[in-house]
Amino acid sequence: MSYFIWLLVVGLSGWATGEIVGGEGLGRVADILLGISGAFLVRFITEVGRFPLDYVTLLLFSVWGAAAPPATVRLFLKHRRKSGSRRTAAPSVL
Repeated sequence: MSYFIWLLVVGLSGWATGEIVGGEGLGRVADILLGISGAFLVRFITEVGRFPLDYVTLLLFSVWGAAAPPATVRLFLKHRRKSGSRRTAAPSVL
């Protein structure tokens, strides 16, 4: 499989995940880069573990790996913003 096609697919997967999850995140470029880095991590683990995968299965695992980081970051940011908005002012110490 051509690495260019693989990079294109996992980059699109990272971008699409950011669009599906929605909310304010780090931006489209960050989603694409997070997707590529997640896919590289999955590919590294499968190659080091010497799991016998064909190209289609490797691409599916890579797409999953590309979707996980942007979704995690966006959901974490949503949760952090929600909990930050509920906080009240710190009590004053006399």
